[in-house]
Amino acid sequence: MSVLAVANLPLARPAPVRRTGRPRATRLRSIATPDSSVTVTITLGRPGSEESERVLSALRDLVAAAGPGADIDLGPAGTPPPLAEAVPGLQLDTRARTVVQDGRRLDLSRLEYELLLFLSRHPRQVFSRNQLLGHVWGHTHTTVRTVDVHVSRLRTKLGDPEIVTTVYGVGYRLADEARITIADA
Repeated sequence: MSVLAVANLPLARPAPVRRTGRPRATRLRSIATPDSSVTVTITLGRPGSEESERVLSALRDLVAAAGPGADIDLGPAGTPPPLAEAVPGLQLDTRARTVVQDGRRLDLSRLEYELLLFLSRHPRQVFSRNQLLGHVWGHTHTTVRTVDVHVSRLRTKLGDPEIVTTVYGVGYRLADEARITIADA
Protein backbone atom coordinates (compact mmCIF):
# COMPACT_ATOMS: atom_id res chain seq x y z
CA MET A 1 0.00 0.00 0.00
CA SER A 2 1.41 3.40 -0.95
CA VAL A 3 0.34 6.88 -0.04
CA LEU A 4 1.38 9.86 -2.13
CA ALA A 5 0.91 13.23 -0.51
CA VAL A 6 1.70 16.59 -2.09
CA ALA A 7 1.33 19.57 0.18
CA ASN A 8 1.98 23.27 -0.32
CA LEU A 9 2.89 24.30 3.18
CA PRO A 10 5.88 25.75 4.95
CA LEU A 11 8.75 23.34 5.42
CA ALA A 12 8.94 22.51 9.07
CA ARG A 13 11.43 21.19 11.56
CA PRO A 14 10.25 19.17 14.54
CA ALA A 15 10.72 20.87 17.89
CA PRO A 16 13.12 19.09 20.24
CA VAL A 17 11.48 16.13 21.92
CA ARG A 18 12.47 14.75 25.31
CA ARG A 19 13.00 10.99 25.32
CA THR A 20 10.96 9.57 28.20
CA GLY A 21 10.19 6.13 26.86
CA ARG A 22 6.88 6.89 25.19
CA PRO A 23 6.16 8.81 21.98
CA ARG A 24 5.09 12.43 22.30
CA ALA A 25 3.40 14.81 19.93
CA THR A 26 5.77 16.87 17.81
CA ARG A 27 5.22 20.58 17.23
CA LEU A 28 6.16 22.01 13.85
CA ARG A 29 8.03 25.31 13.41
CA SER A 30 8.16 27.10 10.09
CA ILE A 31 11.64 27.44 8.55
CA ALA A 32 10.75 28.39 4.95
CA THR A 33 8.45 30.60 2.95
CA PRO A 34 4.75 29.76 2.60
CA ASP A 35 5.35 29.11 -1.14
CA SER A 36 7.30 25.91 -0.40
CA SER A 37 6.01 22.65 -1.81
CA VAL A 38 6.76 19.30 -0.23
CA THR A 39 6.14 15.90 -1.83
CA VAL A 40 6.13 12.88 0.43
CA THR A 41 5.80 9.27 -0.75
CA ILE A 42 5.35 6.61 1.91
CA THR A 43 5.11 2.90 1.21
CA LEU A 44 3.34 0.95 3.90
CA GLY A 45 3.27 -2.73 4.61
CA ARG A 46 0.13 -4.83 4.78
CA PRO A 47 -3.04 -2.66 4.85
CA GLY A 48 -4.66 -2.73 8.28
CA SER A 49 -1.48 -3.78 10.08
CA GLU A 50 -0.53 -2.03 13.31
CA GLU A 51 2.48 -0.35 11.66
CA SER A 52 0.39 0.94 8.73
CA GLU A 53 -2.23 2.34 11.09
CA ARG A 54 0.44 4.16 13.15
CA VAL A 55 1.88 5.79 10.03
CA LEU A 56 -1.57 6.78 8.74
CA SER A 57 -2.42 8.25 12.14
CA ALA A 58 0.81 10.29 12.08
CA LEU A 59 -0.05 11.53 8.58
CA ARG A 60 -3.53 12.58 9.72
CA ASP A 61 -1.91 14.50 12.61
CA LEU A 62 0.47 16.19 10.16
CA VAL A 63 -2.42 17.23 7.90
CA ALA A 64 -4.28 18.60 10.93
CA ALA A 65 -1.15 20.51 12.03
CA ALA A 66 -0.79 22.04 8.56
CA GLY A 67 -4.05 23.87 9.15
CA PRO A 68 -6.88 24.87 6.86
CA GLY A 69 -4.67 27.03 4.60
CA ALA A 70 -2.57 24.08 3.38
CA ASP A 71 -3.18 22.72 -0.12
CA ILE A 72 -3.00 18.93 0.36
CA ASP A 73 -3.50 16.34 -2.38
CA LEU A 74 -3.49 12.76 -1.08
CA GLY A 75 -3.74 11.34 -4.60
CA PRO A 76 -5.89 8.35 -5.50
CA ALA A 77 -6.37 6.25 -2.37
CA GLY A 78 -4.61 2.91 -2.43
CA THR A 79 -2.89 3.57 -5.77
CA PRO A 80 0.88 3.44 -5.65
CA PRO A 81 2.66 6.27 -7.45
CA PRO A 82 4.13 5.35 -10.83
CA LEU A 83 7.72 4.18 -10.50
CA ALA A 84 8.86 4.51 -14.05
CA GLU A 85 7.94 3.43 -17.50
CA ALA A 86 7.63 -0.33 -17.74
CA VAL A 87 10.99 -1.00 -19.33
CA PRO A 88 11.76 -4.67 -19.91
CA GLY A 89 14.47 -6.12 -17.69
CA LEU A 90 15.99 -4.85 -14.47
CA GLN A 91 16.92 -1.27 -13.61
CA LEU A 92 19.26 -0.70 -10.68
CA ASP A 93 19.41 2.83 -9.27
CA THR A 94 22.58 3.11 -7.19
CA ARG A 95 21.65 6.43 -5.57
CA ALA A 96 18.27 5.24 -4.31
CA ARG A 97 19.50 1.63 -3.96
CA THR A 98 16.36 0.38 -5.68
CA VAL A 99 15.64 -2.33 -8.21
CA VAL A 100 12.75 -2.10 -10.67
CA GLN A 101 11.77 -5.11 -12.75
CA ASP A 102 9.38 -4.59 -15.65
CA GLY A 103 7.95 -1.45 -13.99
CA ARG A 104 7.50 -2.86 -10.47
CA ARG A 105 9.81 -2.24 -7.55
CA LEU A 106 11.44 -5.23 -5.88
CA ASP A 107 12.15 -5.40 -2.15
CA LEU A 108 15.66 -6.81 -1.89
CA SER A 109 17.71 -7.07 1.27
CA ARG A 110 20.95 -5.11 1.46
CA LEU A 111 23.07 -8.14 0.62
CA GLU A 112 20.77 -9.31 -2.20
CA TYR A 113 21.02 -5.83 -3.72
CA GLU A 114 24.81 -5.74 -3.32
CA LEU A 115 25.14 -9.22 -4.84
CA LEU A 116 23.02 -8.30 -7.86
CA LEU A 117 24.87 -5.00 -8.33
CA PHE A 118 28.28 -6.69 -8.10
CA LEU A 119 27.37 -9.38 -10.63
CA SER A 120 25.80 -6.75 -12.92
CA ARG A 121 28.97 -4.70 -12.91
CA HIS A 122 31.01 -7.78 -13.87
CA PRO A 123 29.05 -9.50 -16.65
CA ARG A 124 30.31 -12.80 -18.03
CA GLN A 125 32.76 -13.22 -15.12
CA VAL A 126 32.58 -16.25 -12.87
CA PHE A 127 33.17 -15.71 -9.16
CA SER A 128 33.79 -18.39 -6.55
CA ARG A 129 31.80 -18.31 -3.35
CA ASN A 130 34.87 -17.12 -1.44
CA GLN A 131 35.42 -14.29 -3.93
CA LEU A 132 31.78 -13.21 -3.55
CA LEU A 133 32.12 -13.30 0.24
CA GLY A 134 35.13 -11.01 -0.03
CA HIS A 135 33.67 -8.57 -2.58
CA VAL A 136 30.02 -8.42 -1.46
CA TRP A 137 30.09 -9.30 2.23
CA GLY A 138 33.47 -7.68 2.82
CA HIS A 139 34.89 -10.65 4.70
CA THR A 140 35.41 -14.37 4.31
CA HIS A 141 34.63 -15.37 7.89
CA THR A 142 31.21 -16.74 6.95
CA THR A 143 30.52 -20.15 5.45
CA VAL A 144 30.22 -20.37 1.68
CA ARG A 145 26.71 -21.75 2.17
CA THR A 146 25.68 -18.15 2.97
CA VAL A 147 26.31 -17.22 -0.67
CA ASP A 148 24.15 -20.13 -1.87
CA VAL A 149 21.26 -19.03 0.36
CA HIS A 150 21.41 -15.41 -0.82
CA VAL A 151 21.63 -16.44 -4.48
CA SER A 152 18.58 -18.66 -3.99
CA ARG A 153 16.59 -15.84 -2.35
CA LEU A 154 17.64 -13.41 -5.08
CA ARG A 155 16.52 -15.81 -7.80
CA THR A 156 13.16 -16.24 -6.05
CA LYS A 157 12.57 -12.49 -5.70
CA LEU A 158 13.53 -11.86 -9.32
CA GLY A 159 11.20 -14.66 -10.41
CA ASP A 160 13.90 -15.99 -12.73
CA PRO A 161 16.07 -18.88 -11.53
CA GLU A 162 18.32 -18.52 -14.58
CA ILE A 163 19.40 -14.89 -14.05
CA VAL A 164 22.25 -15.92 -11.75
CA THR A 165 23.90 -18.92 -13.37
CA THR A 166 25.63 -21.63 -11.38
CA VAL A 167 28.97 -22.68 -12.82
CA TYR A 168 29.32 -26.10 -11.25
CA GLY A 169 32.52 -26.62 -9.30
CA VAL A 170 33.42 -22.92 -9.55
CA GLY A 171 30.72 -20.47 -8.41
CA TYR A 172 28.22 -18.01 -9.90
CA ARG A 173 27.91 -15.48 -12.69
CA LEU A 174 25.23 -13.33 -14.27
CA ALA A 175 23.40 -14.96 -17.18
CA ASP A 176 24.44 -13.75 -20.65
CA GLU A 177 20.84 -12.88 -21.58
CA ALA A 178 20.22 -10.83 -18.40
CA ARG A 179 19.02 -7.33 -19.35
CA ILE A 180 20.15 -5.07 -16.55
CA THR A 181 20.56 -1.30 -16.64
CA ILE A 182 22.55 0.41 -13.90
CA ALA A 183 21.81 4.08 -13.22
CA ASP A 184 24.84 5.67 -11.55
CA ALA A 185 23.82 9.21 -10.79
